[in-house]
Amino acid sequence: MHITRIESFDIDELFAALRRVTLHERPWSLPYARADLTLLEAFSPDALVPAQRYVKRAEVVKIGRLAAALAEHGVDLYGLRGFVRFWTQDGPPEGMDLLPPVVECSREPAGPCVKLINDGMHRVYSARAAGRPITVVYVAGVPDETPYYAFPNPAGWEGVEEIEEISEQYAKKHYRLEPHRSLYRDFNTAFRNATGFRARTVEA
Repeated sequence: MHITRIESFDIDELFAALRRVTLHERPWSLPYARADLTLLEAFSPDALVPAQRYVKRAEVVKIGRLAAALAEHGVDLYGLRGFVRFWTQDGPPEGMDLLPPVVECSREPAGPCVKLINDGMHRVYSARAAGRPITVVYVAGVPDETPYYAFPNPAGWEGVEEIEEISEQYAKKHYRLEPHRSLYRDFNTAFRNATGFRARTVEA
């Protein structure tokens, strides 16, 4: 991967954009508008809880390549203090935004708040596999009516498997309700090409 251009945005700009994120096809619903946002720097991945049951090996490889490409521009993929916008030769002309993984305080009936990984699962997995800390955005105080759309993986990291492809029958997460998309945080409503809505049984 060759990055041709990069722009950096600070923590205040990151938090301001996050407060504009809406739910999928619900532009009036802003789950982070009044939430408490904190940057947890050099945080242990073991203290974060996955909802996802898998990672794709190809995506883990891509993360490694992206980390190397960003490092050439002095950017640490695992230590973002704000967000970056970067361009590649084959990428979209408007660029792509990369923000720290987003972790939410998820209050489950069986216990206290857990730090549930919302966005950036493959990066957190990669950091954990490398035995290194990672900087994440921690979100607390999300309205009760807009919880993260999936429950924590009951087996934690032990319940996450590396796979090549996802079959039609593969259950990626344990969803809180159907249609689960109604609670999906659409980061592209506030960032450029930060994420894509992923088909439930097809993509990572």
